[in-house]
Amino acid sequence: MAARPEITGRAISDVVWLPSGNIEPLAVTFKAAASITGLGQTTLWKYGKEKRIRLIRLASTRRTLIDYPSLKTLFLPEQTKAPERRRRGRPPKASANEERR
Repeated sequence: MAARPEITGRAISDVVWLPSGNIEPLAVTFKAAASITGLGQTTLWKYGKEKRIRLIRLASTRRTLIDYPSLKTLFLPEQTKAPERRRRGRPPKASANEERR
């Protein structure tokens, strides 16, 4: 029996975008997020538990969605400076002046 999306409310394809290109969805399913980002669903769940992306749990259903703006910020480059490179060798001993403080 063929799926009828007009009755079930489910889309035929994995990702359904609105016809207008400038409107972003509020939330996406894990399957859609996996196809958009190229990450696996397990990795997306891990990022949700680590609070790197925001998960939205609908009240009356068992469905969990991913907040689309938080998914976009996951792929933005970080604005922090690069960590300082670790120097080779043993760290220098503290001088006598620093020990007295």
